[in-house]
Amino acid sequence: MNTRYNLKNALMATTVGLAAMTGAAAAEETIKIGLPVPLTGDYAPYNEVDGAKCMAEMINRDGGINGRKFELLIQDTGSDTQSAISLTEKYVSQGVVAISTIPFSDTMIPVAQVAAAGGVTVIQSQSTQVEMHSGVVDNFLTNVSPDPYTAAAAANYALAQGVKNVVIFTSDDGGSWSAKTPEWFAEVIEANGGKLQKKLNYTSGTTDWSPQIAELKALDPAPDAVYVSWAMPDIGILIRQMRSAGLDAWVVGSDGFDDPSLDALATDDPTILDKVFFGTLAPAVPGSRIEAFQKECADIGIPVSGLFPSLGADMIKIMAYGIEKAGADDPAAIREAIRSADSIPVMSVESISFKENNSFALRAIPVVGFKNGERIVVSQEIPANAPSFK
Repeated sequence: MNTRYNLKNALMATTVGLAAMTGAAAAEETIKIGLPVPLTGDYAPYNEVDGAKCMAEMINRDGGINGRKFELLIQDTGSDTQSAISLTEKYVSQGVVAISTIPFSDTMIPVAQVAAAGGVTVIQSQSTQVEMHSGVVDNFLTNVSPDPYTAAAAANYALAQGVKNVVIFTSDDGGSWSAKTPEWFAEVIEANGGKLQKKLNYTSGTTDWSPQIAELKALDPAPDAVYVSWAMPDIGILIRQMRSAGLDAWVVGSDGFDDPSLDALATDDPTILDKVFFGTLAPAVPGSRIEAFQKECADIGIPVSGLFPSLGADMIKIMAYGIEKAGADDPAAIREAIRSADSIPVMSVESISFKENNSFALRAIPVVGFKNGERIVVSQEIPANAPSFK
């Protein structure tokens, strides 16, 4: 017996076996995406977890991307920026290819800077703040259009309804989203012959709008519309208090209005929303792609409610496209594949592209209003007159 020959063959067989095992392990390695997100706290309504989980599950059930499945690393930040930064450091060390976090610039910028040190992409499914497109970071992507577009779309619809005199409510609590979006709305109104009558301030958590309402009632002529870029429950309180005070001006807003709890105001009185509309990110109305997605998710046991959670599906679809096209886990290569694509299929609309704008996908902006208490799309356009923000 040739012991030396058999030992050589045994070593070769062991090497081949280990290589096969390594190849199998690589094939089974997951694609990790980190979500240090606000599951609790003020920003909890804006997390994308449920939609991301549902889309990841759908893709995984179909075999994954190039044979690999998504793994979502999810932890609550409590709406705290420092927690988001710490979790980002943790997730980068664990090999994530992308991070999604609290969708406000005072969190997204430092998170993107930390992620950039590891080459990781920050991708937000619902970030509209213009600060993220100023060039301060280069590893940022969002699949929705910035606030000047939603403001312009709402202003254009307001003008079509005969609105001339407007009042805007501003706050610094939500960065440019709450401070500048109303000003962009007013800019479009004034550029088309309307007038900004007054600018009023408020703070997050306002439950008594009587000071602002008193100023509205003192105006002559009465305003045709008020614009505020904020969210529920504050907006619901404002609407109720304005109507109780006899003010029938249009109440106009941004994507913060896009919350099922706003629709619930019409449960007892459908007319209360007759003069409410808002520019938003995607059409989440009966018969929409979003409604169909939510039904499909419910069928597989992952309930998804509302626009913002639903848009998490787009984030997963975008990353799936980039990973498949890049054929690698290198985040820079994935970003390049995403940014150079003419068309990327997503959930909320048929397709989007980052090719023209690099960090955001320009898409048609739906303006959502109400009829008999039910939401409807009253207009949908890519506004050609969106105010400049770069």
